[in-house]
Amino acid sequence: MKTTIPGINGPVALLLLLLSIAVVTVALDRGRYWWNWWRTRVSRRQQWERLLAEQGGPAAGRRLEDWDLEMRFGEPLLQAAVVLAPLLGLVGTVLGLMQVLSSLGPQLLLPAGANLAGFGQVLLSTALGLIISLIASTSLVANQWLRRSQCLRLQRLGRPWAPQT
Repeated sequence: MKTTIPGINGPVALLLLLLSIAVVTVALDRGRYWWNWWRTRVSRRQQWERLLAEQGGPAAGRRLEDWDLEMRFGEPLLQAAVVLAPLLGLVGTVLGLMQVLSSLGPQLLLPAGANLAGFGQVLLSTALGLIISLIASTSLVANQWLRRSQCLRLQRLGRPWAPQT
């Protein structure tokens, strides 16, 4: 399978493309989720306080767990992308280097008048893998920080209603 991106060929290109689409989709979804979370903060706080007052700690704990699950959406995919994207990029680079070396022939000699600029394109898949990994890790860390801070804030709001043991 040939792609229009120079230096990236075969199944590695398809895997990097699919992984990048998944990472960008999850990152955009998390951005949309946190934007909506911020916009509805007043009504959610009122709902939380009403739940604590009417039903107590166990019901509020279940609601907090539900919110935590919503907040965690996509984190496993982002964690996998942080590891897989650079590895896929390296596999693409190795395959590209194998093609370059085989094109040089058994003596590894450059043909007369050969353009060396194209040989550097074998590193493109590594660069793409690192970029995908950077986007995934940034999205993952931001989502985890927001999740932890919001859950802690909600728990602090519920402390006066928490049963004493």
